[in-house]
Amino acid sequence: MSMKAITTALIALCVAMPAQAAKSKAKDVTTDLVVATVDGDKITIGEVEAVRAANPQLESLPLESVYEALLDNMIDLDIVTAAARAAKVQDSDEFKKTMRDVEKSMLARFYLERLAKREQTKENLEALYAKYKKDNPPQEEMSAAHILLKTEKEALDVIKQLEKGADFAQLANEKSINKIEGGELGYFSREVMVPEFSEAAFAMKEGEISKKPVKTKFGYHVIKAGPRRLAEPPKYEEVEKELMQAQAAKTVEEAMTKMRKKAKIVKTPVKFENGKVVAK
Repeated sequence: MSMKAITTALIALCVAMPAQAAKSKAKDVTTDLVVATVDGDKITIGEVEAVRAANPQLESLPLESVYEALLDNMIDLDIVTAAARAAKVQDSDEFKKTMRDVEKSMLARFYLERLAKREQTKENLEALYAKYKKDNPPQEEMSAAHILLKTEKEALDVIKQLEKGADFAQLANEKSINKIEGGELGYFSREVMVPEFSEAAFAMKEGEISKKPVKTKFGYHVIKAGPRRLAEPPKYEEVEKELMQAQAAKTVEEAMTKMRKKAKIVKTPVKFENGKVVAK
């Protein structure tokens, strides 16, 4: 796995953990409410909620619809765990090695989470937002409606009808192969549409209808230009979550770079034979 992939995975863990912890809190009853015991070992409603919160598919469902299945699974897990302990599975070399690997992963996870949280200050997030606004100045957008036809002949016929006073929205509903109410596309920037469409649309004035069909890979367009505006960047509150993720990514990347420079890393040269790695 590449360093970039590892860093991305670690960042995801750092960002996801606080959210999952918050979601695991029960709203109506204390999280310490014991809902089952297995040979004296307690299972609380908080633990059931935590398991549900860790699974996005289950989290969207009402607790009562998955409660019994979740609880039974947790009971089964306790039963199997007790059987494994009785069989001394924890004393096996394989288990100990796996636990060492788990410990390494968890230590890295919690350490990087701590670093990320420390740098997710209001000051740092506002600085990132200021940079975001500087790098993304207001863009010109325009609105438009269109009628999309399969052939140039059909498009020319529609233009003739419009020149005679036909209603654009009505023709769009009747003839356009792109079934959008009134042919309305809403606001868009130049980069959103295919070049041929954008070039023609942005060259038109508000209220103007194209005098000849505009050909793109989708077919032949008859365009009606609408109002224009400058699209302002989203407000801080709207992108705060993304800013936190960006700050976490920045923190982890800088920390990993610094730690790799400080660490003494020695790689053993290897070669591949028949799909297997062998030392040189």
